[in-house]
Amino acid sequence: MATSLESSVLDQLNTVKARELHKLTDELRTYGVGRIVNLPQIIVVGEQSAGKSSVLEALSHVRFPVKGDLCTRFATEIVLRQASLTRVYVNVRFDDKSKPSWTCQRVGFSQDDLPDIIEEAKEAMGIDSKGRDFCKDILQLEIEGPNLYPLTLVDLPGLYHGETATQSMRGKETVDQLVESYTRQKNSIILVVVAANNQLANQIALKKVEEFDPNRERTLGVITKPDLTLPGKPEECDYLQLARNQDSAHKLKLGWHVLCNRADDGDTLDTRDATEASFFETTAWATISNDDCGIVSLRKKLSKVLYSHIRQNVSAVMDDIEGKLRERQEELGQLGPSRSSSKKRRSFLLNISQKFQKLVWDGIYGRYNDPFFGDLGDTNHKLRSQLRNFNLAFDYVLATRGSRLASAPDNDWDNTQPHAPGFLKSFLDEYPFDVPEPESISREALKRHLESRAAVNQGCEFPGSHNADLIVQLFQTHASPWKDIAAFHIKQVTLVAKAFVDQLIRHIIGQSDGNPTTEAILCGCVDPFFAEKEKLLSEKLEELLEPYLRGYAMPLDVEFRQMVTNRTIKRLSERLTKLSEKQTNPTNAAEFRRLKKDMLEEAASTLDAVDGGQFGTENVIDMMLAYYEMSRRTFTDNVINLAIEGCLIRDLPNILTPTQVDKMDQEQVKELAAEAKDARVRRKQLRVESNVLREGLEQCRKYRPRGVTVVPSSKSRIQPVIEGRRVSGEFQYSVYITSQTESSRRASRASCD
Repeated sequence: MATSLESSVLDQLNTVKARELHKLTDELRTYGVGRIVNLPQIIVVGEQSAGKSSVLEALSHVRFPVKGDLCTRFATEIVLRQASLTRVYVNVRFDDKSKPSWTCQRVGFSQDDLPDIIEEAKEAMGIDSKGRDFCKDILQLEIEGPNLYPLTLVDLPGLYHGETATQSMRGKETVDQLVESYTRQKNSIILVVVAANNQLANQIALKKVEEFDPNRERTLGVITKPDLTLPGKPEECDYLQLARNQDSAHKLKLGWHVLCNRADDGDTLDTRDATEASFFETTAWATISNDDCGIVSLRKKLSKVLYSHIRQNVSAVMDDIEGKLRERQEELGQLGPSRSSSKKRRSFLLNISQKFQKLVWDGIYGRYNDPFFGDLGDTNHKLRSQLRNFNLAFDYVLATRGSRLASAPDNDWDNTQPHAPGFLKSFLDEYPFDVPEPESISREALKRHLESRAAVNQGCEFPGSHNADLIVQLFQTHASPWKDIAAFHIKQVTLVAKAFVDQLIRHIIGQSDGNPTTEAILCGCVDPFFAEKEKLLSEKLEELLEPYLRGYAMPLDVEFRQMVTNRTIKRLSERLTKLSEKQTNPTNAAEFRRLKKDMLEEAASTLDAVDGGQFGTENVIDMMLAYYEMSRRTFTDNVINLAIEGCLIRDLPNILTPTQVDKMDQEQVKELAAEAKDARVRRKQLRVESNVLREGLEQCRKYRPRGVTVVPSSKSRIQPVIEGRRVSGEFQYSVYITSQTESSRRASRASCD
């Protein structure tokens, strides 16, 4: 069959100047870009029976069924394309993505074939002509022929107000969603169709379009059925005003146009055009400008609109293509290379292990240059920073809440409380240690408690001397919270390290959802490693605590004696200070010497009290506190260096190494690196789409307007300004060079046709 799509009709839609840009969109669709990004197209929106299909038919001379008792129940995309042979490709894209597309091809095409094709598509979709509901499946007709020019037209189901005997509320929701999915595409031109025999206030299509084109920049209004209005009535006057674009509530930047519909299927399209021309010459509608009525002028108007719209959106389309290309390249990077053979799988694992080791060492040594670690404000992946903060918190908590007893506020017998900087307080708020506060007790109460214990634990020591076991027992009581604090700290740090490794594996390979390699490495390598380390760390903590629990962790002599002496001297000086406050000020040297002698004698007379009386409890407290402080520092360092660093952190790079991969047999390699069929299919699809997008990008670069590049001078502050205007249907761009030191603008004009 020969095509009946008249080239004269389509010539009115595609001027010589517009043809190249239409060719661009067609090439993008040919490459498949249109399946990935939204390309410029004409979509028709309106209520049921408003004449949408008739408008599309009049524009393209592709014959649509316009029976009054039927309505469009799905979206129909008509893609016109120039080719040497005449053929039509029919494709149904199902809303259910699991269903393969339904396709067929017909060689030759005439304007009478479309109704039959639509009926075949309905059967494929499972749509009954008597059914109540609508369908989200999309019928796409790609029509090729030697006399065709690239154009995409979309016929959408008609909007309706509410449920009827033949149309449900569920169907209304489907129609609304379909219309919204197309109208929100900013690269589309919207033809909003309103029937003149329906009151303007009731036109829901106008409200729907305004939701997605609030500035009314890409909407062209079309008034249909003007022959059905009553001459001279207010309704006709309203639509005449609308046709002149003088209705302020519905004023459109692209204006309004008036068309007559084909009466029935029996009329030819040529008859329809002739009847329309006669109507606009003999009725009140003859007052409308010839540019704003009739199908011939609409084709010309639409050609200019399409040309302008496509040209203005080339940059936006390029940005969209570049964004989609980046997404696919990133996903391809996450999928990694193909690993269909054992050799490729082993190579894949070797590459992963090398990247893993490098980034783990970077995290351990605080080298945060890789994108995995984020920017300056990111904290989640910076392992060494997290370790240092947790260790500082551990040291602070052990110093402030590591003792069972603490001095009462008015009796500071243990004044070793450190000060926490602001950042550490914030960190502790985020990661609180679940440790109770020490029990508050005065020094006198502690002495009485020790005396009662010393009385029942006397040995062969001389009177006034203390029992060494009493110091050890007091220390063990005082340090009893250490184990829980250290265990909590080790648990938190282990969790941080495991989270770091998990995120690193996901960064290198990809998210575990749907990625069997990530899941296999996490379950087969990471989880066993940390299970073993948790057990080892628990044993190491017991080992570090044992000297203090058994009582043989003796302090170094010099430092211990110095700390005890300092405490004794401090207490004596405090007593001397109190005695001096009781004495009157001496009036001469002799009186001063006498007061000094009296103070020393009184201090010496209280020496027994200073030392703690019969059981030496004061010395016991001083020795215990000195021993506690020395041991706490040592224990803190040991937990950090011997347990956390020595048993856990230094071994993180050994979770997955190239040496381990080399030693794996083929079955182990397959278990870790085998690729799912879905991943192989997805990689192939991404590669095809990436190539499509690259080709599309190259085509777009040929048509994107380019301004003049100017290097601004700091002296004159020159700035380039690009302005555009329409001249005889074309866009011309001017580049103005502005300078604060000049009173006028110098312009260089570049015509970008």
